[in-house]
Amino acid sequence: MKKSLVRYFISVLFGVVVPSCLCCALAQNGSAKMPGIIRIGVALPRLHMGPAPAVAGASEGVHGALMKYLAGPSFEIVPLTAQLPIQIEAEGRQSECDFVIHSVLSAKQKSGSGLGFLKGVSQMSNMIPVLSAGRGMAGTIAGAAAGTVLSGVAGATSMVKAKSEVAFEYRLMAAGSSAPVLSNIAKAKAAQDGEDVISTLIEQAAGAMVNTIISKK
Repeated sequence: MKKSLVRYFISVLFGVVVPSCLCCALAQNGSAKMPGIIRIGVALPRLHMGPAPAVAGASEGVHGALMKYLAGPSFEIVPLTAQLPIQIEAEGRQSECDFVIHSVLSAKQKSGSGLGFLKGVSQMSNMIPVLSAGRGMAGTIAGAAAGTVLSGVAGATSMVKAKSEVAFEYRLMAAGSSAPVLSNIAKAKAAQDGEDVISTLIEQAAGAMVNTIISKK
């Protein structure tokens, strides 16, 4: 009788409890990829706009806004926390990302006193001008996400000055590749202090990257 009870509890343990725990672990660490889903890792954007304490918080807002614009039924968006390029690459591999996105948001005064673009990620010296393709697709996301996105970039927007040129520089990397699949700079000029040109630039960049990723499927 005792042996039967022992066998029963062992069968319950390995038949129900252990598989359930494994499923919970997979769900918590997010390592299991769903078939047909593209996993995109988004590195924390670098901001060249203002004092360090303000920039740190604003960077998180831009990060969240970019991820919201990229979101879709066939994508899984993963926030990456590493900051050094080599560590971002390693984190992307560990998270089994199909693509990784690097970006920089900067503002340059007309006098030329602003900081340059992307000094820590790749220099991206061969960028082409503002990309207009993809706005239509990104626009379908904008309606539902607009309120959240605007609040997310509010910190960065507050640092925008009149007549400054705001640039969102981005690079889309495919897993295992050293050359970007897409790299570009989206630019806009602010007419007044605090004008939200940033949301438009993020939307434009996200649309271009979504179109590129879909074309690679």
